[in-house]
Amino acid sequence: MRIGDLWLNGQLRAQPSYELEEFKDIEIDRDSAHLIKAGLNLDDKGFLLPMSEHPWHMNCTQSYCVMLNLPGNRRLIIPCMELIRFYFGSSSNLITALFLPPLNRTSLYTKASLNKINGRLSLQLAEHISGASAADIGRLHMDATAWQAALMIGTSMLASSGMRQSIYPQGLFPFEGTTTLIAAGKWLSFADEARATFIVYSLRSCSHAFPFRSLRYEKYKTSTGNGEIGKLGSGSAKERSLKSAKEAQNQNLEERDGSNNLASKVKSIRMEPRFPDLTKKSIWKNKTLIGADGTGNKYAGAAPPVQAAAVGQPGSEQRIRSVDFSVLINRDPSQRWPVPNFLKPVIVQLSELNRLNIELLTESEEDGWTVPILMLSDEDGVINPKLFIENNTNTSRPRRVAVFAIKNQNEHISLAIVESAPSYIKLYATNGKNVEEIFDTLSCVANDYLARPELEETNIADLVNWIFRPDDD
Repeated sequence: MRIGDLWLNGQLRAQPSYELEEFKDIEIDRDSAHLIKAGLNLDDKGFLLPMSEHPWHMNCTQSYCVMLNLPGNRRLIIPCMELIRFYFGSSSNLITALFLPPLNRTSLYTKASLNKINGRLSLQLAEHISGASAADIGRLHMDATAWQAALMIGTSMLASSGMRQSIYPQGLFPFEGTTTLIAAGKWLSFADEARATFIVYSLRSCSHAFPFRSLRYEKYKTSTGNGEIGKLGSGSAKERSLKSAKEAQNQNLEERDGSNNLASKVKSIRMEPRFPDLTKKSIWKNKTLIGADGTGNKYAGAAPPVQAAAVGQPGSEQRIRSVDFSVLINRDPSQRWPVPNFLKPVIVQLSELNRLNIELLTESEEDGWTVPILMLSDEDGVINPKLFIENNTNTSRPRRVAVFAIKNQNEHISLAIVESAPSYIKLYATNGKNVEEIFDTLSCVANDYLARPELEETNIADLVNWIFRPDDD
């Protein structure tokens, strides 16, 4: 929630017309970013936030802000709470972890690997951590400055907790370098100079690049195998959706521990992209399409509605569902990702398979199903034109590729489908244990497609059933 926003019945209704400013090519480092208090009288020349123009901070003059010097003897002031919200507020479970010290990496992610050649980062998120925070956690893993900024939040509160005073967290930028910031706020005067200080009410955009070129993450799965359950096709194909107890129509949000017995829920809030750099990078994950066991939930259609929800991890036996608020890129909330046309025949054939686990390994933000095929280039950096495809507007773009994991208790294979006419389909023997394996599969299919793009179409269901045939067949 941002300062000044008006909400009604759970919906954002209006935003005030604050001044919207773009600050280009700001240098962020230890010398340029200074921690100050909101009530600072700068060199006895006057208050940075004069009460006559900005009285709304008077009850928290000891709270912390970050001050950046701007050209022309001007300055930018960002309250630390807004800085924390913007850079770490992608999900409530992430920001809760930062405000409950001590912070350790295993509470955010358990496995991470980086391919230094192509900048591909793989993460396995910890339990209760939303995929909406994967990019933020990727930066925490890669950038020591970001990790120190995250640690600072909790340790600054601990330091002031024994002083019998109000506790105000400190926060800094999670990077060093040049960025362009877009922020909403108000210009204030200083020492008889008009429009000398811009106080930020809400940050809207930061252009600084994330320290990876692409990101693949896996969500935590319980021992029962109940991970994220998706749908195969639009409705006629097989489903293994897990249902849980319904929510009450007017559910309360309480400041208590969630239940240990109720399945947690994710509620998504959609906002404009905060980081333009991420719109150019692929971020993707796994999604279960068909489960071999078809396990359900004992609460399905039987238990009364859940009357209350709570933010944070479960820790009680009361009937309060744990909920995680996640911030997603602003899209139509009713939109469902349609299956790309080149994948539809494959999806139909996969729906015919029985007793096998089928998992989509390339669920992305772009179309929900595919990722761009790897950009293989020669020694001069020239990319093979066969890896591109023409749009209707006579422009080219990288071909898309989808990869499925198909497995039973003993065998594991990967099925790759490249966007082409007809679709290019290849099967690869895999084990599903190495996080880098999906990247190896993508590299293989890109090379194989360049070597022989004219493979004949085949019936995938027949081929897969033959591979997974019983030993006595």
